[in-house]
Amino acid sequence: MSTLQSNNSSTHYAYRWLALAIILLPTLLISLNTYMIQIALPNIQNDLHASFSRAQLIFSGYSIGLATALIIGGKLGDIYGRKKLLWIGVFFFTLTSFIGGILSDPLLLIGVRIVQGFAAAFIQPQILSIIQEIFPSKEKNLAFGLYGAVIGIAFTFGLILGGLLVSLNLFNGGWRIVFFFNVPFGILVLLLLPIIPESTVVKNNNIDWMGAILLMFSILFFIYPLSEGQTSGWQPWFFGCIILSCVMLASFIFVEKSKQKKHQTPLVDLSLFKHRSFVIGIGSVLSIYLSMFSFFFILSYFIQFGLQYDTKETSLIFLPIGIGFFFTSILSSKIVHLFGLIVLKIGALTMSICIFILIGILAFEPYNLFTIYTLILLFVYGLGLGLATTPLANAILSKIPKNQVGVASGVFTTFMYLANSLAVAGISIVFTTALNTTLEKDSFVHAFSTSLFGIGLLSVMSFVILSIYHKSKI
Repeated sequence: MSTLQSNNSSTHYAYRWLALAIILLPTLLISLNTYMIQIALPNIQNDLHASFSRAQLIFSGYSIGLATALIIGGKLGDIYGRKKLLWIGVFFFTLTSFIGGILSDPLLLIGVRIVQGFAAAFIQPQILSIIQEIFPSKEKNLAFGLYGAVIGIAFTFGLILGGLLVSLNLFNGGWRIVFFFNVPFGILVLLLLPIIPESTVVKNNNIDWMGAILLMFSILFFIYPLSEGQTSGWQPWFFGCIILSCVMLASFIFVEKSKQKKHQTPLVDLSLFKHRSFVIGIGSVLSIYLSMFSFFFILSYFIQFGLQYDTKETSLIFLPIGIGFFFTSILSSKIVHLFGLIVLKIGALTMSICIFILIGILAFEPYNLFTIYTLILLFVYGLGLGLATTPLANAILSKIPKNQVGVASGVFTTFMYLANSLAVAGISIVFTTALNTTLEKDSFVHAFSTSLFGIGLLSVMSFVILSIYHKSKI
């Protein structure tokens, strides 16, 4: 299969739509994995006798691994070839899925989830970069719309499929089936990858390992204490980790600037952040995904632990969100073409309004979320979510020079999955602080409503940032 060079912008791969279908398969796997584990988490926690904080890390360890390694994954793809890195990532993602399914120790499972996140970090930037590479400008909105639609499908069916797999208890595997599910599909992706064209953009094989280590550990030392702190009493070393994280991040910036001054190859070309719209766009990514992941995590936890719904019922409550998300994702390219990027802030505004209305509904119907009003509201929330997130990748990456698109894709997805980890840690702090020791239904409702108020504020902040972003693009 021929190699595409980014400096030949007039050439586009003839079989790009087939290639898109293939690279969207690992995208589907990565997203399905996130949502299936989310719905199976209470069963994993009970079966492994894990604490709440350990359960958080089983879920968010994957995102921690992703967030810490995405930029280096994008850089390695630029240097050694995106198809090659995609193959490595899918192979180890499949392997760790199998290993995760046979483990019974919470700490080992956390470790495997982090390694699985590293594997996914080799996958995700390559997908965004390949889409940018093989499609002409007039087709990119549709390609990214399909990318968003696949994520919508994964969300819609991931939660439902995870709930069904756990409740059906296939082969007496319980929650382990959600890990084993990835294995045959991962093998299928590996068999189809030779169709993908190879592409590289960097001739210099030097990797800025110092910058990579500083960045990875600065993210890790920031997220871990937030995940552990609320259950371990906020010990002094937690704050020490956060301070160390800030020091390492400052050191990373210093190292990158020094390398640029010496005309060496940095891990991240900091000139990327001279694009004002890129910086504002990344801020909008962080805020919108903080809001989304916080809502998903705490809604699932409240339904299963507070209202005592089973996994099948829990998965069905997410169905209207997924349908709305899928609907606007698949139509996003046409909607953006008709109305422009104003749809981003309309989506964020819709999300915030829905969250505050849900708080009001809980005041009248606190123990039943299967009301027609709630289901319609969740559907509308899904519509807003699709408008706010699906066009965002193309909007942010489309104006980035091709020699920076791999790293830019890594930065984009780093902030997206960093938001996942921060959301789980942050909303758990809010929820457990508001939850008293009685653990009665009223207490869960109060903690859930308090958490929703914080999520609503995050959605409002997303609307403000996206409004600024829209203004900067006019």
